[in-house]
Amino acid sequence: MIKETMTSKERVEAAINLERYDRVPVAPLMDVMFPSRYKGMTVAHGISHWKEGFQAIVDIFDEVGGWDAMILPGYSLALTPRVASGVTAALGSGDYRFPGQDPGVSEYSQPQYVERERLTVEDYDEIINLGWSGFAEKHRERFTFFSPDQIIAWTQRQTEHYTRERETWDARGIPSLCGAIVQSPLMFLSTKRSLTAFTMDLHRIPDKVEAAMDAMVDGFIEGAIEAAGLTGIPGVFLVLERGGGFYYPLRIFERFEFPYMKKMTEAFAAEGLLTVMHFDQDWTLNLPYLRELPRKMCVVELDSTTDIFKAKEILGDHMCIAGDVPASLSSIGTPEEMEAYCRKLIDIVGKDTGFILSSGCTVPADAKFENFKAMIDTAKSYLPAN
Repeated sequence: MIKETMTSKERVEAAINLERYDRVPVAPLMDVMFPSRYKGMTVAHGISHWKEGFQAIVDIFDEVGGWDAMILPGYSLALTPRVASGVTAALGSGDYRFPGQDPGVSEYSQPQYVERERLTVEDYDEIINLGWSGFAEKHRERFTFFSPDQIIAWTQRQTEHYTRERETWDARGIPSLCGAIVQSPLMFLSTKRSLTAFTMDLHRIPDKVEAAMDAMVDGFIEGAIEAAGLTGIPGVFLVLERGGGFYYPLRIFERFEFPYMKKMTEAFAAEGLLTVMHFDQDWTLNLPYLRELPRKMCVVELDSTTDIFKAKEILGDHMCIAGDVPASLSSIGTPEEMEAYCRKLIDIVGKDTGFILSSGCTVPADAKFENFKAMIDTAKSYLPAN
């Protein structure tokens, strides 16, 4: 193992601040699915029994000898105690089929997303007039059967869980990077309208879509800042996927995604909050634009479809890069293949500074423990080639 001269917190902060570290920090994006299965539970049990599910994450941490940070502290939600916050979460969860609860989804499987049109074209006008929070409160009964009091109580429980997760890692000297979770307006609308319907909207009624995004973004920013304050973690997990080059040409990205990404990251930076940008799918085409975002206040988290080596070339002196061990390597690879790929990442992306070795998106439910451990061990035992 490498002789360490930094704490985990110092190592991660060095990576984010583009300063030299003693070794590359490692911080998997870890939810409950892989830990539950590895510890002999069903995924359904881990999701529905928070204490046991979260403890499974902690147990794996202890078994592998620890890692350097949690991107998200667990799998709870960080929610403000407002009706709109709970309605927004319910609107999202209503599109999932959960293991052990819905037909055709094994209790050992991960939740399955079923995309459907939860919002209508007519809803754009009300969002423009009311903002998202006002719209969500007005239409609460469309999206959930819970009363306002029940919704607020649930949001408070979720945030309490989130805070306890953070405290668990604090006690181990392990920082958590994100105290709030938020989507860009494009990501949100594309999932709640459905990708097909939303894409038609972009071409048929672009001005109306843009006006709705303008009406939504400030509320998204304010909610994330408030949630980060409640959880005590100075960072935001910004979920991005569908605005990138995998889905849309640059003219769509330039109008309907990038201005909102920029506004959100700048607002978070002004509050001293780090933004971890969760990039699913291929964003290689969009990487140069990210140089306009706040320097050293963002982490671009890649899922193995974006060219991470190109990202290092373009962004290496501007922001930290996290990723991008493929799910397939974790699930069907070998420890030797895992070590070889992690060494390549450390040699090229992690040389000097600015890199956090991580899973490409979350560690998959069917990951092999020996492969996961190989990722952690490689970070602790391998220095970049000279």
